[in-house]
Amino acid sequence: MQIQNIAFEVFEAVRSVKQIEPFSKRGMQFSQTEAYAVAQKVAELRGGQILGRKIGFTNRSIWPIYNVHEPIWATMTNKTIEYAATGDATLSLSNFCEPRIEPEIVIGLCKSPPRRPSVEDMVDCVGWIAPGFEIVDSIYPKWDFSLGDTIVAGGLHGRLVIGKKLPPPQNLIQRLNDLQVTLSLNGQVSDRGQGSDVLDGPISALQYLVHGIEKYQTQADLKSGDVVSTGTLTDAKPIFSGQIWRAEFVGLGPLHLEVRLTK
Repeated sequence: MQIQNIAFEVFEAVRSVKQIEPFSKRGMQFSQTEAYAVAQKVAELRGGQILGRKIGFTNRSIWPIYNVHEPIWATMTNKTIEYAATGDATLSLSNFCEPRIEPEIVIGLCKSPPRRPSVEDMVDCVGWIAPGFEIVDSIYPKWDFSLGDTIVAGGLHGRLVIGKKLPPPQNLIQRLNDLQVTLSLNGQVSDRGQGSDVLDGPISALQYLVHGIEKYQTQADLKSGDVVSTGTLTDAKPIFSGQIWRAEFVGLGPLHLEVRLTK
């Protein structure tokens, strides 16, 4: 497999904001090892300081929609992460092909996870939590792709907006599992979700990520200071310039994140 050539094609599609035919529809099937090798090359081409990982497809309820059967992950950098401590942000869509928005729980690590961690081990590594909006983008038309296609395309990660950081509360696992989110478009409810929809909870998703990374010797382990976006609490919603999306998070005190979309 021409890892370098595939990576360059993906990079050029992202850079030029143009969609390409999925590799799976060209008869190219990737193993997990091959797909993550391509993704690593794409990340090197895109540059930027790696600040953490996003986890995708942790919400099992949407697996049939996208014809996937397991979570994936990808790197995030200082080029794709921004903070909105006040809970409000403005975001341009000019660099995206076919973007969608996902409300997520974001976790900041205060120390490196141990090898083969339990969920309790993961709790000890949590330095802060925050609401987030991930903008995911498909370089493949009409969001029609295989799991391998999404991995080589950097997990479809486009941007992560992080809201107000909170210290982790007592009973963190249960508090995050019980958390409720209401997603609204221009003041009208679009969808609802719950923390437990994310792979049995955001901490379980974080544990899954650590175990997954350990399978690949070429991937860097998570470390203190890393940011992890744990996966969407609802289905990903198509977005367009002029819209205002708002997520209300209930279960950690009154907490919201709102983003205004421009061209």
